[in-house]
Amino acid sequence: MLARFRSGVVRLLRLNASPHGIALGFSLGFGLSLIPIPFLGMVLALFLAPLVGASIPATYAGTAVVNPVTGAAIYFGELWVGSVLLGAGFPSWSEVREFDGYAWWVLFKTLLPAFLLGALTCMVVGSLISYPLLRWIVSSYQRRRAAAAEPEPAGPQG
Repeated sequence: MLARFRSGVVRLLRLNASPHGIALGFSLGFGLSLIPIPFLGMVLALFLAPLVGASIPATYAGTAVVNPVTGAAIYFGELWVGSVLLGAGFPSWSEVREFDGYAWWVLFKTLLPAFLLGALTCMVVGSLISYPLLRWIVSSYQRRRAAAAEPEPAGPQG
């Protein structure tokens, strides 16, 4: 699994795009994929990418961060962040264990503002961190790769 992750990162770095386009695409995809409605963020990101000059493959890679394996943990993290920011608490397991459908609906409506605030916060913070970090990584990688591809200067003829 680690090898597959590494190969994905290397493919992202080797895209034939500018560091800005790659970083913008990944940040756009990652940020919008945090919208707590499955597939909506991916569709929005892939629609907006060409309009803002972002790399479409990098945008898709950014949306892949939130997937069926990681989605539940990320969405819970968004709910937790929003709850902390609003000072809202969670019911205990002994309380929710006894809930019926109506009680779950009331809980959902109660936690919705915290969930949305957490999602918005994570979207903004995640994008603000991922863009400069990825732009720096891609720039460094592309400079090293270009330097390695340059032919050695010829020595003195003698």
